[in-house]
Amino acid sequence: MNSETAPAAPPPQISEPAVNLHDEAGPGTRLTYVLARLIAKQGYRIWPLNDPGIRALARLDAAVGRLPRLPGVICSVTELGAVPVEEFRPALPAQDGLTGASVLYLHGGGFTFCGAGTHRRVASRMAQTLAVPVYSVLYRQLPDGGVGSAVHDAYTAYRALLDRCPDPGKLVLAGDSSGGFLAAKICELAAADGVPAPAALIGYSPHVDLDADRRDHDIIGHDALMPVSAYRRAKRKWARGPVAPRGARSMLEVDPAAFPPAFLTAARGEMFEADILDFTRLLADAGRIVETHIWRGQIHAFPVLDALLPESREAMRLTGLFLRDTVFGAESTSRRNPRR
Repeated sequence: MNSETAPAAPPPQISEPAVNLHDEAGPGTRLTYVLARLIAKQGYRIWPLNDPGIRALARLDAAVGRLPRLPGVICSVTELGAVPVEEFRPALPAQDGLTGASVLYLHGGGFTFCGAGTHRRVASRMAQTLAVPVYSVLYRQLPDGGVGSAVHDAYTAYRALLDRCPDPGKLVLAGDSSGGFLAAKICELAAADGVPAPAALIGYSPHVDLDADRRDHDIIGHDALMPVSAYRRAKRKWARGPVAPRGARSMLEVDPAAFPPAFLTAARGEMFEADILDFTRLLADAGRIVETHIWRGQIHAFPVLDALLPESREAMRLTGLFLRDTVFGAESTSRRNPRR
C-alpha cells in the first residue's frame, strides 16, 4: 500500500499563535475539491512529463488566457531586466499605506507549466485589491530551463524593478506554489548579495522545500490536487540548465533574518502544509513577523482560482489587510468595505 492509497494520516497539529485555521467550505468549494481529486489529480498522474508532454501543457495557459479580464485593471506587456513580464495597473491607485508600493508576482506550476494566462486573473485581482501595480514574471520553465533558470529570471526581474518602482522600500514579493519558492529564494539571494530586501513576502501554498517528498508521514499522498508520483517525475528534471541552481534547496535552511514580514496560506492536508507550518515556526521563533492562514476543504494554491471561490477572494482581502495594517502600518477602509 503506497502513500497515495493508504488511509489518511492525521494532519500536522496547529497550535502556533501565528497560524489561523479557517473552516469555511461552501457548496462550490466542496465541488471544486471533489473535481480536483477526481479529475485534475488523475490527469497529473498520467500526463507524460517528457519534453513534448510539457510543451503541450502550454496550451492550457493559452486557453485560460482567453477568459474575460477583470475590469478596472490595465494590462500591458513589458520587460524587467530583459525578462518578459505582464504589468497590471489599477485604474485607481492606492491612497493609503500602500501608496507607492509595487508587487512582483511569481506564478506557480511546478517549474513546468502555467504562466501569464493561468495567473492573469489572480495578478489582476491583486492589483485591484491592493490598488498598486503588479508585475507578473514570465520566467523560463521546463523544458527550456530548470529551477536555476527560473530563479535567475525572477531575481533579475526583482533587481530591475528595484530601480524602476516609485518606492523600493515598498516592493512586495508574492507567489503561489513554485512561485512562492522563487519569491522566498529572492529574499535569500538578496540577503547574500547585499541587495535591498523586499518589504514583504506573500506565499500562497509556497513550495518551501524542493525535497517536499522527503516527508516520511503519509499526508503528502493525500493532497487533493498533486500526486506524489507526478511531483517526483517533475523533480527529476528541475536540475536542468542552462543556469545552475544557487544556494539552498530548502527555505528551512536559510537564515530567517533574510525574510521580511510574511503572509502565507495553505490548504489543510496539502503536500506542502507541513513545510509551510515549519517555515512559519522558523520565522516566528526568530522573532520575524509572520501570519499564516490554513483553510480546511481547500486545494493547493486556491487563491489563484479567484472568481471560482469566495475563500480565494477572502485570502486576497486578508493579504491586503496584512500589508496595509501590519507591514505598512496604515488602517484601511477595506476592513469595513472590502473589494470583492
